[in-house]
Amino acid sequence: MKSDWDCSGIPRGKKGGKQKKEWEIMEILEGVNGMNREICELLKKVYPLENEEKCRKKFVGRRFRNTAAAAVAMVFFALVITLRPAGEGKIGEGGRVARPEFGSSRLELLAECGGTVRPVEFELPARRRSQEEVQELLDRAEGILGERILGDNPSLQEVTGDLVLLDSLAEYDIEIEWKTGNRELVSGDGSVHNMELKQPQEVTLTARMYYGETVRECDYYVCVQPYPYTQEELLLRELYEEIETCGEETAKQHYIKLPESLNGNEIVWQEEKGNILGIVVLLGIVLIAAVYSRESVALRKKKREREEEMLIDYPEFLSRFILLTGAGMTVRAAWEHMLSDYKKSGRKRYVYDEMKHTMAQLEVGMPELRAYEEFGRRCALLPYLRFTTILTQNLKKGSAGIAALLRMESEEAFSERKNQARRKGEEAGTKLLLPMGGMLLIVFVLILVPAFASFPV
Repeated sequence: MKSDWDCSGIPRGKKGGKQKKEWEIMEILEGVNGMNREICELLKKVYPLENEEKCRKKFVGRRFRNTAAAAVAMVFFALVITLRPAGEGKIGEGGRVARPEFGSSRLELLAECGGTVRPVEFELPARRRSQEEVQELLDRAEGILGERILGDNPSLQEVTGDLVLLDSLAEYDIEIEWKTGNRELVSGDGSVHNMELKQPQEVTLTARMYYGETVRECDYYVCVQPYPYTQEELLLRELYEEIETCGEETAKQHYIKLPESLNGNEIVWQEEKGNILGIVVLLGIVLIAAVYSRESVALRKKKREREEEMLIDYPEFLSRFILLTGAGMTVRAAWEHMLSDYKKSGRKRYVYDEMKHTMAQLEVGMPELRAYEEFGRRCALLPYLRFTTILTQNLKKGSAGIAALLRMESEEAFSERKNQARRKGEEAGTKLLLPMGGMLLIVFVLILVPAFASFPV
């Protein structure tokens, strides 16, 4: 059942036309949105002395601003990634790719040919150096290549595993191309396919070392097994060969012209950008959801803090009330005296704010019985509900026996306060287990590491 009084102590039916209309709109929203009703109840408890409508507007405005800021940030980063200038990519006008000044660079592109997009990776070499330098580098590379080709095989006459066919010697800036007499038996990367071999077969492997226009060749004879290349693999190999041909034609240029067609099909080159945009959007959605729920979470936290504070203050509140009523004051006079002392103290406690709310209701004419009942419902805690029950019984049946009931309630309140303090201590001890475990682990490491290090290897 809804109260006919708002936090200002003015009956709802007595509001002006504009206020009444706004209140009706808020009630409609409460009825439509259950979450809004929950938030309104939390705001009433956390801010009992502030205007209810203003509190709602501040909360909604704050949540909207934070959510909108997160959404704008997500959209901004998504646009930055999506609308990146084309000049910042690897592929320039007319399929041009800039060469590095030194060494080589690995290019990862997408080739659209015949309606199919295929990933293509290849090494782009730097500009060639002088012929004298090239000859020296090739001399060194030839000696190294003869040692590395065997891999785990004892000799070329006893090849049972894969060969190490290097496609480059990065330390000498040399590209190596391996050609086979039969591509179905030995692939260009040195893989040996001998699982279905029925009889030994010899295949000539030719290693061509490239540095600019200088080429050196070495032939090797191995036994391998046919390998059934798929149509896709054959097409991709032809594409690599076209890239190599284009690279040879523009070897002295600062760029390489990528092939425009293959087997009569146009090639459309694209850069593989990854899924950065999707990650940004996903993180943006998570951020927006977190920001949106932040205010609600903070409000619920304040509610828990309010309840803990009111439970802590209850024994003191009840003791002062018993002292004042025992001195001969009426319930209302004791109420006013406690509020007067609270105002002088300069503190801010939720239970006394709720008492101020109740006093405001009494001053505008609300009956004491109803005002104290409203006080208990707003506190929404069992001890305060028991207290208001005692007060309402006193107003209905007289003051006989109220002192004894209040003393019993006070004893129970102090007992509950001791139990609460004991629980807080136990919770604090539990929270210390994790840092204590971390310190224990550090001690073990400090002891065991030197001990193991002292053992001879």
